[in-house]
Amino acid sequence: MKRSHALAVSVLALVSGTAVAANAANAAGTAHDGPVAAPTRHSLSADAAWCEQQGGKAETRVPYYTGTGNKITPLGGAREMCIFAAGDGSQIMIAADTLAADKPTLAALAYVRKPDGPSSPGNPSIAYCQGINGTAMFGNKPTDGGGWGPKNETDPSKATSSCMFADGSVIDAWGLKYHKGGVIRGADLTKKFRAAIPGA
Repeated sequence: MKRSHALAVSVLALVSGTAVAANAANAAGTAHDGPVAAPTRHSLSADAAWCEQQGGKAETRVPYYTGTGNKITPLGGAREMCIFAAGDGSQIMIAADTLAADKPTLAALAYVRKPDGPSSPGNPSIAYCQGINGTAMFGNKPTDGGGWGPKNETDPSKATSSCMFADGSVIDAWGLKYHKGGVIRGADLTKKFRAAIPGA
């Protein structure tokens, strides 16, 4: 009995040792029959993949508060944005999840339907955004500003002012305003939304 127990323990130790050795070999980048393939680039999220299928560039952006002068303050949070650039240097940015949503969003409807908004003094893109029930404001004073920019940005001009709607959808405020006036910046998004947008 003692001999069979000792034999079982020895077999278990041998099997365990083999498994440990195999795991160590794999961790070191080799397997029993050759090297392990190098790790691949992290795959894109479904929203970012849709963005890139439509010809955009997916990029993680963070919100910034910009005051007067060269002040720029990073705020909490981050979001995948989809950026479309044109040969003329113009571009439009839209949240990747807004572009890839399987149902219409308020931002998509605003872009496609081009609703009228009241004209008011100040920044025309912010005035238009507010006039169609969105917000692009980062404060309540005329000198308050902000937008979404690349991580670790130090230039306030790189923070893109965006219009956010009640459903959380986000689109470039200037791109929206220009499109209302019949000017395409970056790319025409009308047929790039995953959802069927009424009026498109």
